[in-house]
Amino acid sequence: MRIPRSFIAAVGSAATLAVLAAGEREPLGVIVLGVVLAISLDRMRAGRGSLLVVPVIAVTGLIGALMHWAPIPGEAVFVAAVFVSIHLRRYGARAAAIGRMMLFPLLGLFIVPVPVGHDPWSALLWSVVAGLVALAWTTITSFRAPAREPSREPAAGSVHTRFAAQSAAALALAFCAGHLLFGHWAWVVISAFTVSVGARSRGHVVHRSVQRTGGALLGTATATLLSGLIVPHGWPAAVLIFAYLLAGLALRDRNYVYWSFCVTSILAILYGLSGQAGGGEVLAERLAAVVVGCLCGVLPAWLLLPIKTEAVMRKRLATTLAALGALLEKPDEDRRRDFDTSVAGLRVAAEPGLAWRRLTWGLTRRAGLADCVDLLASCGPMAGDLGGDETARAARGALRRNIGATRTALGLRPVPELLAVPGGGAAAATLDTTLRSVHASVVAAVTPD
Repeated sequence: MRIPRSFIAAVGSAATLAVLAAGEREPLGVIVLGVVLAISLDRMRAGRGSLLVVPVIAVTGLIGALMHWAPIPGEAVFVAAVFVSIHLRRYGARAAAIGRMMLFPLLGLFIVPVPVGHDPWSALLWSVVAGLVALAWTTITSFRAPAREPSREPAAGSVHTRFAAQSAAALALAFCAGHLLFGHWAWVVISAFTVSVGARSRGHVVHRSVQRTGGALLGTATATLLSGLIVPHGWPAAVLIFAYLLAGLALRDRNYVYWSFCVTSILAILYGLSGQAGGGEVLAERLAAVVVGCLCGVLPAWLLLPIKTEAVMRKRLATTLAALGALLEKPDEDRRRDFDTSVAGLRVAAEPGLAWRRLTWGLTRRAGLADCVDLLASCGPMAGDLGGDETARAARGALRRNIGATRTALGLRPVPELLAVPGGGAAAATLDTTLRSVHASVVAAVTPD
């Protein structure tokens, strides 16, 4: 297994900050913040960007300090900051990048079981130090990594505002429920944060809630029991935390359940290190808090300006089809990369539909938009194998027109007849068959019963 770059950056940041903060009464807070920042900056490839990360982290450091020393105003500011960070996505890629830079430090400051620093000004100082250390390690580990363009936000601006309102409402509910129902209310807010922030639709929130609950239940149970044995010993706890972190980073792209399990296990150990060790009562409270937090995320997604899963899938599918058409027109590396990115976005948007298909395997026979994901993913390699002669160019033109017809069907407009694809060899024939299957699935999905 190849060790992820983000894991190396996280370990380097933790070791560096452990040395720098050795004189602090509670160095755990700044170490955890540095690890969270290293992982998030690597995911955004911000280590090769500007020092804009540092002032953003400084502002979120002040928010974190406010939450520790003035909880009620701090929690209100936290909710508002999450709203702003998501709302910024409607103003373009650069504003969206700033929003993402805000989100991860906010979560990092919130999950730290002890304050970052011993007073608000030291919290600000150590937040900046943690940001600089994480930025340095991310830059070192990504030195030879290929540069990545800022991610595109294809949704309309109003959709991002609706996402922001839903996430803010979910966190406000979680704070209220946590304070009213639980002694250790942080688990409620963490669960609401992870299922609502970054979700694509109301179905996606439910899907992530199920994954979060499953992974968290197992992770909380195992780590809470283990932390009771490991808390007296610092080095075994650190080794176990980084073992969970390595497993989570290696497996999170396969399934969110793995990431949820590992992160929840790490949180349980961290809270054990701060004096909230395991036991039956603590375990039961944490498990209940995870479920309540997920419900706090689901309710606004379905009741407050809901975003339908099918509408998001249609948008992503249209984007992917357009990227495939562009790849057929000019099969170069840039357009292949755009197509792969579009397929990845479509797969994420289709997660609820794919999960439902697996759950109802053999019971539901009607084609759906989720059936198009694997079909379209297989089209990328074939699009570059059509050749460049006159027959191949004619085949490419016919395929692109048929893709246009499928996009027309997605728009719920009258659909023109598909064209026959002339020649082009086996690749063209296979691509034609695959795209006709995609077209049939789209028509069946958008046609009322």
